[in-house]
Amino acid sequence: MLEDLLVWARSNGSEISSSVSFKNGDSGFGAVCTSSGPISIRVPTALIIRLETAVEHLGPDFGDLATKTRSINAVIKMFLARERAPAHLACSFFKPYIDSLPANINSPYVWSAEDQKLLAGTNLGSSLRENLAELIEEWWSVVSVLPDSMEKPTQHYVNMKFYYEHKFYTTEDMHKYVTDVDVANWTSFPCYLWAAMIFKSRSFPAYLLQEETERKNEGKDIEKEGKTADQTKSETTPPSDSAMLVPVVDLLNHSPTAKVTWSGSGGFTLSTEGEAGQEIFNNYGQKGNEELLLAYGFCLETNEADSVALRIKVPPSKWDVLREHVKLPTLADYTTSVVPAAFEAPTPEKDLLFFIGRDRVPSNLVETFQWLVQNSWESQCSTPTIRMKLSGLNHLRQAMEAKSALLEPSLRASATSSSENAKMVHIYVQAQKKLLDGGAKIVKRLEKAELAAHRDHLVSLKSVYKRDQPFARSLLVALGVASFEDIVNRQLQDQVWLLYLIRCFNKKEYPDTEESYLPEWLAKSFARMDKETEVTAEEVLQFRELYENIILPMNQAAPEIYNVGKWTVRELIVSTRLLDTIGFVRGRDQECILVQQEE
Repeated sequence: MLEDLLVWARSNGSEISSSVSFKNGDSGFGAVCTSSGPISIRVPTALIIRLETAVEHLGPDFGDLATKTRSINAVIKMFLARERAPAHLACSFFKPYIDSLPANINSPYVWSAEDQKLLAGTNLGSSLRENLAELIEEWWSVVSVLPDSMEKPTQHYVNMKFYYEHKFYTTEDMHKYVTDVDVANWTSFPCYLWAAMIFKSRSFPAYLLQEETERKNEGKDIEKEGKTADQTKSETTPPSDSAMLVPVVDLLNHSPTAKVTWSGSGGFTLSTEGEAGQEIFNNYGQKGNEELLLAYGFCLETNEADSVALRIKVPPSKWDVLREHVKLPTLADYTTSVVPAAFEAPTPEKDLLFFIGRDRVPSNLVETFQWLVQNSWESQCSTPTIRMKLSGLNHLRQAMEAKSALLEPSLRASATSSSENAKMVHIYVQAQKKLLDGGAKIVKRLEKAELAAHRDHLVSLKSVYKRDQPFARSLLVALGVASFEDIVNRQLQDQVWLLYLIRCFNKKEYPDTEESYLPEWLAKSFARMDKETEVTAEEVLQFRELYENIILPMNQAAPEIYNVGKWTVRELIVSTRLLDTIGFVRGRDQECILVQQEE
């Protein structure tokens, strides 16, 4: 099989350095260098499977069809599936190459239900069915418009039933269907899925052949055709996400550290420096374990390119703010694949996707969380306020910690299974958890730096309890609170904050000795919120019980504090709104800290 491929390639113009020796080992095909020095592999365009190849064999209508399908590569994948069918393979020019392609790829797409369950809680596990559904839509976009004149397998219309039924398939049903592959039935989804996985694991970007395409265009009489040079170029240049299969070159295994050069002049050429006795590698770009697992079914225990995705669901009301203040992510910001994919600008219908790498949390991820917590008092700010910074960091850290906790069941389950897939899942999940935990530590350091820098603008409940002795005594008399720990253990933090904010509002009603340690900025903030607040009858009813359970008992137990100034239901409502506006919640203990607005 390997020898047939090499004979076919060389007899059709491929040039392979004499120091390159191909082998078929336990890990599949590969290449080694027999002597040190420069090496190259050049494959002529005629041997490369790309969109033009598919159109040439399937018919000119497929060129236009390719632009209307869900993926520019759908037509090429369908062509590959058809060429593999025995009736076509026997007379196919690409037979030696197709024979060399793996019949099975151990992608999670074709894993058993039991193995797929090991991915529960992971990004890959939660998106696997969605990704498969997208591939089904991609398959349907081409299989449903195949010309009536095209000869199809006898099961073609049975194949099309799958499109309407797949949504009702269980994981077990889907596994059974996609692994029951009849290569002769080339319009079936299992055959298309095989072709899609081949492209996922070994394709190159077709734009690398752009030099040759442009060179061919130079010979055309552009003016005679009534087209400008730019128009002709745009029609013949492959789309940026168009892919191609390059025989022989794709035999090389991948290494993210390999130093190779690709050229599209006169076909496709790979050049590198070889070392005697060492394997020759290609470099498809930095690939994280998630991509490796989906494309090849394996992971690397040590993978410097690994990352973990954090998906953010943005409320519709926040999109304009984010677009104005944050450089939102695009594919170029986080992809390391050599084959680009179409990427639309984030819209209200789409979630934001950020990638956390080793020792790196994207700055725009931090900024996104900070602007997401912006409130009405901060709406005129051009930069995040202290409260926005601290609240955003805490929300981000909690999101990372929660996502990390979701991985625990998968980590335990994969550790107790002896299957090869379970081993790969364990490596994948362990690395994802490490990235999330590392990211949370980075965010925590940022938070500590902000807390230290703005200490004078912060008020904690612990400092209030320690400084305001009359207030502390009132809590002891009325609620039996003997220490700050009592407040925390009995989960009274919110109630105590509400009482304290109303007390600050009534600051001028107290003796001068007490007035000095009640922050003036809190009194002014309360007055502002009071002025902005319209209380409804429904709110009065809602807060009435809280008022009767807290304010009235305090009023009788410590009248020197709670019977001075205004202590009505309205003040309780205003206090609640103010706490939400000027405070942020921190850490596992959910400690609320008040932040003084910058002038």
